[in-house]
Amino acid sequence: MVGLGVPVTKYYPDYYQRRLGLTPVSEETASPKTVNEAHYHANNQAFVKNNQITHSKMEEPKMSENPTIVAVNGSPHAGVGNTTMMIEMLRGPLSEEGFNLEMIYLSEKEINYCYGCGFCMEKGKCWIEDDHRGIVNKLLSADGIILGSPVYFLHVTGQMKTFLDRSLAYGHKPRPTWKPGLAVCVSAGFGETQTAEYLAGVLRVYGAFAVGRLTALAAGPGNFVGLEAVKAQANDLARDLARAIKEKRRYPATDMDVRFYQFMGDLVKNYKDGVMKHDYKHWLEQGLYDGFESYIQQTTTRPQYNPKARDAWIKELIASHKKKKKTKPMATPAQPADQGPQTAKNCAELLQMMPLGFNAAESNDLEAIYQFEVSGEESFTAHLKISEGACTYHDGPAKSPSVTIKTPANVWLAMAKGELDGQQAFMNGQYKVEGDLNLLLRLKSLFSG
Repeated sequence: MVGLGVPVTKYYPDYYQRRLGLTPVSEETASPKTVNEAHYHANNQAFVKNNQITHSKMEEPKMSENPTIVAVNGSPHAGVGNTTMMIEMLRGPLSEEGFNLEMIYLSEKEINYCYGCGFCMEKGKCWIEDDHRGIVNKLLSADGIILGSPVYFLHVTGQMKTFLDRSLAYGHKPRPTWKPGLAVCVSAGFGETQTAEYLAGVLRVYGAFAVGRLTALAAGPGNFVGLEAVKAQANDLARDLARAIKEKRRYPATDMDVRFYQFMGDLVKNYKDGVMKHDYKHWLEQGLYDGFESYIQQTTTRPQYNPKARDAWIKELIASHKKKKKTKPMATPAQPADQGPQTAKNCAELLQMMPLGFNAAESNDLEAIYQFEVSGEESFTAHLKISEGACTYHDGPAKSPSVTIKTPANVWLAMAKGELDGQQAFMNGQYKVEGDLNLLLRLKSLFSG
C-alpha cells in the first residue's frame, strides 16, 4: 500500500467503513433492500446497504421517464457520509410523488480550481476541460435541484466550494427557469444553518429557488440528533419540492432579489465592452433590462387607485390635525359595554347601533345622509340621517343620499371591529363609494368605536 498513492477508501471500502464505525457492505448478508427500507442499529450507527452507500464508483442507474431531480453532493465521504444519508431520506417520498433522484458525488469527479481569469464572463464558458460543465448541464436541465454539503470549518467542503467557484459563468446570468430546489447541510454542532442558507442562495446560479433547507446535527457517522425528526422534515421537504414542481409554484420575490438585480445589472452594464461582454449579451437577450418584473417573472398587483379619494383623505387629515391643536378634545360619553360594535352579530345590527355612538360635537351642523347598500351574506339597503346634531337610522333607500357606500356585509363589519383597515380596504376595491368622499372620511370622527 505504501507509495502506491491509491486511495484506500476507493478500493478497500470495507476498511474505510469500519474506520467510520459502519457495518461493511461485504458483511451484510441480508437481502438487498431499497433506500426506503434503510434502518439503523440501536446505537444509532448507520446500517449500510448494498445499494445505498458503496463508495466505489457505481454504475449510473438507468433514468426513468419520470421527471428528474439532481442532487450535487459535496461530501468527500461520497456514499458513506451523513450528507448522503440525508439526501437519501428524500428519495422515498420523491419516488412516491413520481420523481427520480440522481445523486452526483463531487469527490468522484475531476473539477479543477478556478483561476479567476474572467474568461467565462467574456466568452460564456470556462476554458478548463473537466467534469464541471457536464454537471452544470445536468442541473440546468433538471426539474429540481438539491445542493448538499457537510460543514467543514464553518462553510461548505472544498469540493463543493471549488464546484461553485467554477460556476462564475452562470452566476452573472439569471436563468429564466426559477425551478424549485433544496439545500441540505449537516454539522457536528455548529454552522449548518448558515451554510444551508448559503447553499440556498447559490441555487439561483443554476436557475432554482429554495423551497426549504434540510439541516441536522450528527457528531459521527449516522449519529443524528433526533433522527426521526430529521426523517420527518426530509419527508415534508421532499413533498414540498415535488408539489412546487408539479404545480409550477413560485415563491414571492425578496429584498435579496432586488439587491442582486440592481447590483448585478449595473455591474454587467458597466463592463459590457470588456470582461462581461457575454454577460451583457445574456441580459439583453433575456430582456432583463426591461425592469425588475422581467427578472423575477412576476408582476406587481396594481389595485384600483382613486386620486380624488387620496386628496380628500389628506385634506381631512390636515383639517382634523389643525382642529385638535386649536381646541381641547371634548370627552365622549362612555358607550355601554354591551352596545359597542364589538357586540354586533351582523351588519344590519351594526348600522342600527351606529346612532348610539354618534358624536354630536363633531358634526358642526352637518346635514347629510349616509346610505348603505349591503351585499353578500346580508342583502339590504338602509341609511343614516344626520341633522341638527342628531343621527337616526332608517330602513330602505333615501331619496337623495349625500354619499352611498356599497359594501359586502363582512367587510363593513370587520372594519367596524378594527379587524380590517378601512382606507386600505377602499384602495383595494373591497367596497365602493359614490357621492361626497369627504363624508366617508368623516365617519371615524362622527362615530366612536
